[in-house]
Amino acid sequence: MISMKSWLAGLVLLVLFSGVGVAGTSVPDDEVRARALLERAVAHYREEGERAFAAFSRVGPFAENDLYVFVVDRDGTMLASGGPSRQLIGRDVSPLLDDQLQLGFAAVLAQPVTGQIQEGEYRWVNWRKGRVERKKAFYQILDDHILAVGYYIPRSGPEAARDMLERVVAALTEDAEQTIEQINRLDAQFYQDDTYPVIIDSDTGRFVAHGYNRGLIGSRFDTVEDHAGQPLGAPLLRQMRGRDAGEFDYQWRNPATQQVESKTALIRRVGRHLVLVGWYRGATE
Repeated sequence: MISMKSWLAGLVLLVLFSGVGVAGTSVPDDEVRARALLERAVAHYREEGERAFAAFSRVGPFAENDLYVFVVDRDGTMLASGGPSRQLIGRDVSPLLDDQLQLGFAAVLAQPVTGQIQEGEYRWVNWRKGRVERKKAFYQILDDHILAVGYYIPRSGPEAARDMLERVVAALTEDAEQTIEQINRLDAQFYQDDTYPVIIDSDTGRFVAHGYNRGLIGSRFDTVEDHAGQPLGAPLLRQMRGRDAGEFDYQWRNPATQQVESKTALIRRVGRHLVLVGWYRGATE
C-alpha cells in the first residue's frame, strides 16, 4: 500500500528535477500522448474554468489508460485527479511532507504563470505492474492552478546496455584516465537512469570507476557478493581470464527503483580494464 506521503514525494521530485528536454532525441509515443492530453486539458480549463475539474476526475476524454490529468492549487490542495490520487481531492497535501519536501513543494507553488508547458522526471509506482518505474510528467501553471499529466518511461534493456558499453570502450581506448574521471563524476554521456558503466582493474581486482556509487572506487571487486548473497566478483574475474568479452547474471539493487532485481552484465576487456554495463530484468521474487 503506497502512502499519501510517498505519492507526494513523487510529485515534489517532479518539481525538483524539472527542466527542458534534450534537443535531437527521439520522442516516444507516450510522450506525444501525454503532452497532447495536457494541452487538451489546458484548453478545456481555459474554456470552463474550475468546472473542468469534474471532467478531469472521472473516466472520459481526460483519462487514457495510464495517462490522466491531476490539478493542485497554490495552497497545496488537490483539486482534481483522474488516477489513484483522486482520494486526495479536497485535501491540503502540503502538511503531509517532511521539511525538505515542503520546501520543494512550496517552490513550485510559488512559480509565476509562464504560459509554457514544463516537464520533469521522477520515480513512482506503476499501479498496473505493482513496481516503481521512471515517470515523466508535463505540467503547466494557469492562474492559481497547476495542471499535470505523466507517463511511465519504458525500462532500459539490452540495446541501451550495448550502446553504453560501446561508448565506454571507445572512450577508454582513446583516453583511459579522462574516461574514468568522467564516469566517476557522473558525466551525463556515461549515465542513463539505470544504465551505467563499472570499470575493474583486472591486475589489482579493484574498482576504478563506478557509474553511480563512488563509495566503491578503490575497494576490492573480487570479494563482492551480489544482493542474494552469492559470490560476484571472484567468479566474474575467473570467467574473464584470457577472454575479451563475456556476460554475467546476478542480483543487484536498481538505483532507479531501489529494488533488488535480476541483472545481466555485458563485459568487455580494454587492456587491463574490464568494462561492465548491464540491464535490469525486474524485481526478484
